[in-house]
Amino acid sequence: MVLLIGHRGFRGRLENTVPAFRRALRYADGIEFDVWETGDGKIVITHDGEVGGIPVKSLTLREVLRTDRAIPTLTRVLREFRSAFMDVDVKDIDAVEGSVRLVERFGVDAVFSADKPGLVRSLQKECPDCRVGFSITGYWGALVLPSLRGIYSLHVPIDAVSYVGFRNMVAILRIAWKRGLKIFLWNYRMDELTWVPRFLPFVDGVIADNPARMRKVLLEAPTKDRGGEACGELE
Repeated sequence: MVLLIGHRGFRGRLENTVPAFRRALRYADGIEFDVWETGDGKIVITHDGEVGGIPVKSLTLREVLRTDRAIPTLTRVLREFRSAFMDVDVKDIDAVEGSVRLVERFGVDAVFSADKPGLVRSLQKECPDCRVGFSITGYWGALVLPSLRGIYSLHVPIDAVSYVGFRNMVAILRIAWKRGLKIFLWNYRMDELTWVPRFLPFVDGVIADNPARMRKVLLEAPTKDRGGEACGELE
């Protein structure tokens, strides 16, 4: 069974907010979100680490919420959605310790992910027993992958097919699977409803922009063995 995870809850105007997470969990098994630390040491959920053009790292939590009340704290999300699976995407090295501490405190079923090798290693050092994944955000990510040890999962953008090609994409997924890694697909600018079914034989989880539509795709997709071929070819 493929795990369905809401990408920032639901991608769009309300992404990375409590309403987006609530909506996502009507259809999904879990949620994915990005965390940063504020200037006074609180962990907040926001994608780019800014509010009103100002880095949250230079603001207190009170100042952050004064500017944008929709930004949730990690504590609130862990408390309200503690029964859901969570992909905690750590964007800020200063947020490593606080994020790990809170996830352990609430005992949620979670994987940490990061798109920089240094962040991955910091997470592993902070919590050797935690599940830590590496998120590929460009061609260079595939190049540094062999240098990473002890990771739990590989988070691969569907967009990679545009710069490595379909067959190479399948090869990357197969190699990762043979290494024992869990594989999560996520999307940046591709048509996830078209591409996800082609890679399902090699995927453990889908981090979907629109969990409602993706749930229907997953229910209708044929199940195939990972030893077989993917569900289509690149035209």
